[in-house]
Amino acid sequence: MFTPPGAPLAYRPELNGVRAIAVWLVVIQHWAAPPIMMGEMGRQVFFVLSGYLISGVVWKQQVYPGAPGPWRQRLGTFYLRRLLRIIPPYYCALALSALLPLATIREYPAWFLLPAANQLFYQLQRWGEGLGHFWTLAVDEQFYLLWPVLLALVGQRWRWLLLIGAAGLIFRVGWGLLVTSGFVLVLLPASLDLFAAGTLLRLFEKADWLARWVRGRYVVAAWTIWWALWVLLHQHQGGVTWIMIFPTVGALAAFLTLGWLLHYPAAARRIGLLHPALLWLGQRSFGTYLYHLLLPVFWQRVVFKLWSAESGWREVLLGPIPTVLILTPLLLLLSAASWHFIEAPLNRLKRHLAYAPIKEPSTTTHP
Repeated sequence: MFTPPGAPLAYRPELNGVRAIAVWLVVIQHWAAPPIMMGEMGRQVFFVLSGYLISGVVWKQQVYPGAPGPWRQRLGTFYLRRLLRIIPPYYCALALSALLPLATIREYPAWFLLPAANQLFYQLQRWGEGLGHFWTLAVDEQFYLLWPVLLALVGQRWRWLLLIGAAGLIFRVGWGLLVTSGFVLVLLPASLDLFAAGTLLRLFEKADWLARWVRGRYVVAAWTIWWALWVLLHQHQGGVTWIMIFPTVGALAAFLTLGWLLHYPAAARRIGLLHPALLWLGQRSFGTYLYHLLLPVFWQRVVFKLWSAESGWREVLLGPIPTVLILTPLLLLLSAASWHFIEAPLNRLKRHLAYAPIKEPSTTTHP
């Protein structure tokens, strides 16, 4: 019932629709600060999706240490392809951040160049202006480095993958109780359950039992529990232990959501995930995420430059609704430019970074 290591990763357009919704949940959270945790929902879906996609590539292309054949070459190709996809657009966003200028990047440039922004924010115990979202990019890069090695150790043993997921929860609770709960979520181990959930989804994607559980009603129930837990924690200021359980519930909800969409493509069509607008937004979601927190800083400086405090326009123009209405077309333009001039050309270059062929086991028998 396991997915074979060499099984192809088919293009699933509904996942672009998921990316579009997830990234704009984060954008609206950061721009309008609604009294609900939309952004965290989007982030957790993204991390589970990363676990699903990257684990699929690692198993399909056999890029883990110790794999048959030239695994070092394939692993190097995997890292080069990841660098080509992520780093040039990321550095363009960093350059724009330095031009604004943003104080944190000028004061701590090496942390962003590595990238290790999550470690910086943990040490500072605060966010950098316009740069707070870079911590997830740092966690993703660290995940890309770690996961092929980790999968080489545990293989496709689902109990070990469950243990890795449990380690994420144990780390959050233990670190929060024994060290500090402040900014613990920005550390890579704190997201292990999210990445492990995506990996388990890839592992059991074709299993018959999974199809029975990834139903729409279970997806709704899981997210309802997630929201209810958030409301309870928000209203009653729950202790560290309960707060740290919250991402694990999100990992389960995202697991069920993605599994439901992968098993029932018609459901994705019914809820509009295959709409051309969503597919367009999903394809450009990386640029959207890179630039979305830089724009409010830019907009604030424009407003403070053009309108005096006495006019009263500052408060109006920096409100949630004007911010969303004014910055949305600018962000769409930036993300479209990033895709057209940077990301799409880099994707085309990947044809020069093909994985070494995998030699299929011989089926010849001898008398």
